[in-house]
Amino acid sequence: MQASEKEELFPKGSDKTYSLMGIVEGEPLQVERGPDNMVMTYPHLVVRELLLFLVVFIVILGVSMVFNAPLEEPANALHSTNPAKAPWYFVGIQELVSYSAFLGGIVAPGVIVLSLLLLPYLDRNPRGVGVWFSGTRKFGIVMFSLFVIVMIVLILIGEFLRGPNWNIYWPWL
Repeated sequence: MQASEKEELFPKGSDKTYSLMGIVEGEPLQVERGPDNMVMTYPHLVVRELLLFLVVFIVILGVSMVFNAPLEEPANALHSTNPAKAPWYFVGIQELVSYSAFLGGIVAPGVIVLSLLLLPYLDRNPRGVGVWFSGTRKFGIVMFSLFVIVMIVLILIGEFLRGPNWNIYWPWL
């Protein structure tokens, strides 16, 4: 291709209507023109996010001033609490470990993490994506619901029904 042919294909000037991504057949792209319904990030989005942050901050500050959150006594390694419980979000796994250390501490969390890693590769069906309780994804909905129910039950058992020496006790008896 000679220089004169290049100049015909790519004319120079301020009324340029092409870009590197827009050299295709058909209607040319308009450089430096955006869609008519465009909203700029600043100030519109930034101001809205800042206002939402301030509202949430004020609500949390107000709740922290109204309700007291007392601390327990300082930690003492010689006298630990009985039973020593994990935070509520780990009590379900602690409950599994109390039945079998290998199955509850290694196998079950490993299977859960591995299944979550493989999920995008196993479920490639686009039908029902983005639809709550889609009839085409019954197996996935049932498995997820079962997982959530089992974890809630384990958390409730570990948090409310475990007493000294990690024995099960009924708090209402």
